[in-house]
Amino acid sequence: MTQLIVLGLIVAAVYAIQCLIWPFAACRSCGGTGKHRSPSGKAFRSCGACEGKGRRLRLGRKLFGGR
Repeated sequence: MTQLIVLGLIVAAVYAIQCLIWPFAACRSCGGTGKHRSPSGKAFRSCGACEGKGRRLRLGRKLFGGR
């Protein structure tokens, strides 16, 4: 049981460090491109989830006082 707690704390610490170094991740909605393509593939529009940036703030960064 103690090993699981220690492992959980290590995983949480690694994730916290990762959020400090890389606060942004690729947008899940557009896959990091910043745009959605039409069914024909010719036209596109900006992604509404990331506002066309292709990035999103990680959950851990939001919890630790993100922007």
